[in-house]
Amino acid sequence: MFVVRWFRVIARLLNVACGQALPAEDEGRARRLQLAIAAMLLSLVFAVVWGVAVGVRVPGLAFANAYKVPVIIFLSSVFAVPAGLLTWKLSGAQCSATDLLLGFSTGVFSGTLVLAVLAPIVALYYESSWWAGPVLAQIAIAVALATGSVVLVRSVVKRAHGPRRSLTLSLVVLKVMQIAALLQLIALMSPILPEHTHADHGIDGFAHPIERP
Repeated sequence: MFVVRWFRVIARLLNVACGQALPAEDEGRARRLQLAIAAMLLSLVFAVVWGVAVGVRVPGLAFANAYKVPVIIFLSSVFAVPAGLLTWKLSGAQCSATDLLLGFSTGVFSGTLVLAVLAPIVALYYESSWWAGPVLAQIAIAVALATGSVVLVRSVVKRAHGPRRSLTLSLVVLKVMQIAALLQLIALMSPILPEHTHADHGIDGFAHPIERP
């Protein structure tokens, strides 16, 4: 019964991700908040799968990633929410706060689901190819970020009322803050991938290195 209930929750979240309307029984604020929390919990499970897959070649790294990757996903989302809600309030966006939170968490859910689905093939290539494994892993990350962004916009816009211009700013702030936090959290908790990447050094890895005394 417990497993069936979670499968139903996943089905609901996938419907939200596809832009479908919620059933009448899920339209209450408390229920939308429950779905948002469920989406984040499932995202952490998917993050564990991904973390173990990219560290499969190094057992110690796989074990560390089983908690590091979920922590990165969780904290980057938590850091983004206050700025997103403040922008939503000040801009007067025509949607409820729970709709915004549900859309955001569904975006995270969808992005990490992409990672979990691709995890077996990424693990296979990490075990069998020194070149293709890292490339495939980074492509999967890019696809997951793009998927999460598209789902965030689609799921919130579908439930918005009135002009969508003011809502756009809230969505942009949410995503920018999440990616900004994600980048620095990866740097703090690296290594995540067995190879060295620009992300291991956070924003400094993508900009000109600053010489420190």
